[in-house]
Amino acid sequence: MAMTRRGLFYGFLTLYMLEVLKRSFTEAISAMALPMLANSLTQTFVWGPLSDKFKVRRLLIVIGETIAGITYIFLSPTVWSLYTGLTPTQAKTLYAITIIVGLTLLESFWSMSNVGWSALIADMTKSTERGTIMGQLNSIGAVGRIIGVFVGGLLYDFPSKAQGFPLLFYISSAIMFTSAVTLLVTVEEQKLILRREDKITKMSEGEFLFKYLFYWFLVSFFFIFASLASVMQLLSYYVRIAFLATSFDISLIRNAISISNLAANPILGTLSDKKGKKPILLAGCILSVFVPILYILPRSIFEMVLVSAVAGIARAIFSTVSYAFVAELIPENQRGKYFGQYNMVSTLSFGVAPIIISGFFTDQLTKIFLTKNYVLEQAQILAIINTFYLTAFLAGLGCLIFWKKIGKYNK
Repeated sequence: MAMTRRGLFYGFLTLYMLEVLKRSFTEAISAMALPMLANSLTQTFVWGPLSDKFKVRRLLIVIGETIAGITYIFLSPTVWSLYTGLTPTQAKTLYAITIIVGLTLLESFWSMSNVGWSALIADMTKSTERGTIMGQLNSIGAVGRIIGVFVGGLLYDFPSKAQGFPLLFYISSAIMFTSAVTLLVTVEEQKLILRREDKITKMSEGEFLFKYLFYWFLVSFFFIFASLASVMQLLSYYVRIAFLATSFDISLIRNAISISNLAANPILGTLSDKKGKKPILLAGCILSVFVPILYILPRSIFEMVLVSAVAGIARAIFSTVSYAFVAELIPENQRGKYFGQYNMVSTLSFGVAPIIISGFFTDQLTKIFLTKNYVLEQAQILAIINTFYLTAFLAGLGCLIFWKKIGKYNK
């Protein structure tokens, strides 16, 4: 359900900010960047330590999903118009600020759900089966994302361009409430924790033997995820202006990522458990270097779909195998803390880094191309293409760090 909501809402948020509210790339990306920053900080310094101290994984998830569901309703264009007396198109700047600030506050509380899920899954699984189980869970998540993007693609332009965007808020909210209720009635937190606590080997902070590897992995992970995320943040708008794509076309391109993700997850999870996680991660690093460049080559929607299928394999490697890899490094009684840091890097790379790469850098390139007498959309297309080249370089940097610093670790 969480992946359904993400595909449904975030797949079209940047597009709405750019084409309806007429924001710059920096402002549009900020609608995801600042909330992600709030998410990462609160995970690391608030919810992660609380999760370890009180062992309340399930409760954090339920509270986080509920608060987020309520907030989505108040941020929707229709409800916002009721308490302001204005429509988003009448007050584009004000509504953009409301979206950015509102989502930032929302993520500060919803992040408790993120860290709760990470710790809960680690608590429930053994290291020898974690890659396989994460592959299965991510496949389920991929199905949810496919459904979310497909529904979003149908609704966003219904009945005309961007007119269905308010519906995405309400459906997202309903999904969050359903997720909270489902977890509340199906998972017994105290019994779950007690069963695992019997097997926990107490380990002090100083006994985190793989801390060196953990932090170098996070560094390489940051560059690679920042690269992939920056491409994804620009992709919908790029195909909109470069290929005149409809929202349904966009859903096909984005769903190709999820479908290949769905197919690859169980295979990668099982393969990493049997053959080791490092070779799979290294293959993902190399693939992530080529993905941004491949997106520049297509001349049709169909070709973009094929490239997205390749991008989905890279995403599958990092969503499935990286989690299992990190879970083996982290002491069991410190999972909340260190998974908070792992999720912090994930959210920083997915949310904050793109504000510089997809936002500021692309804006500056657009201005440069405008001075060369290109019309706006042509300047934006060229700026995005050059940004894709930059992301390929960043992925290569992350790949090099992984090879040099993690290469000798035999897992």
